[in-house]
Amino acid sequence: MQHLTKLSFVCAVAFLWLFHCPPPLAAAEIQAVSVKPTVNSPAGGLVRMADNFFIIYDPSTTMDVPYKDTGFSRIEAQKQILQKSNASLPELGWQAGLYPHWKGGLWLHGSPMAFKPYYPLRRYENIPFGEAINQLPTRPQAPPMLQTGLMKLEHMLGLPGRTEVFIFSDGKESTYPELEPPPLEQAKKLAETFEVCFTIVSSATDATGKQLLHDIGSVNSCSQVMDFDTVYNNPEHLFGKLYMDTGSSRFSNILFDFDKADIKPLYTKELDSLGRFLLDHPQTYVVLSGFTDNIGSEAYNVDLSQRRAKIIQQYLLQQHKVKQQQILLYWYGYTNPVASNNTAAGRQLNRRVTISLRSHQ
Repeated sequence: MQHLTKLSFVCAVAFLWLFHCPPPLAAAEIQAVSVKPTVNSPAGGLVRMADNFFIIYDPSTTMDVPYKDTGFSRIEAQKQILQKSNASLPELGWQAGLYPHWKGGLWLHGSPMAFKPYYPLRRYENIPFGEAINQLPTRPQAPPMLQTGLMKLEHMLGLPGRTEVFIFSDGKESTYPELEPPPLEQAKKLAETFEVCFTIVSSATDATGKQLLHDIGSVNSCSQVMDFDTVYNNPEHLFGKLYMDTGSSRFSNILFDFDKADIKPLYTKELDSLGRFLLDHPQTYVVLSGFTDNIGSEAYNVDLSQRRAKIIQQYLLQQHKVKQQQILLYWYGYTNPVASNNTAAGRQLNRRVTISLRSHQ
């Protein structure tokens, strides 16, 4: 009897989907305009490091808990992070969208009716995007629906260039096995199908949730997990991966030998100066961005660029006791070359970690 009840439910949902829902939106129908990869800001110095980004907001019941001694719930704190993060984000021509994990009503896989955009996918503009953030709910809307947030992305990805996806989650989900893929399975599918990188803002408190978000943040080499507390205390860190300020540093690039991720002795003086500067200026933080030449696969080079950024971070932490929150790491593989990869001299310049200085807001 129980099996028949489940079967009847699935059939009913399938009937509704077939007869009452239009076909899923294709990426070409959703996107506003195409954008070119890596655009320099007219103001000079700012370089876009992704082409599109989405924010998946979590207003679920499990996020409706007090956040430390702030007087806010975790949902409210999440909204504050987005408000403050957006305030410092320049306009560099991204396509952007803002969605909750879930909307009220029945979720039908593949149905546009399941989308509730607060900022429908279009060109990013700071003020309208901020107004959309202000409309985000701060009261719980539904059980945790991480799986549906990831399922939505399947109908929005496929845009030209790299897409960064920022997902807030406490690692909870309520997958219905007969209708929905588990979150990790869906994240792997997206990573295999699209040029997408996940940044998971984790507020998980139990081992299961932490492991799930760690696994989602490990589906490819350009994804990562950021701790909720870190982003709350430093909201300007959240969108830092979207752009690079090439004119904000008094320090030189650190170059590497082919297929290597160790620091050459000639750069220790430069890094010692950087370490002392950060200790003397606690309101400043450094963005370390790793790059490679174009020899080898994209996946391998993204991983190599991460190892290069990490070795610089380790040097600053170990040799100068710089605080962890003063160092932000990003890695981009062989994107954004500063010289031609057709010559040995050009490839040498592209095997680098750039140093950018920013101030906490």
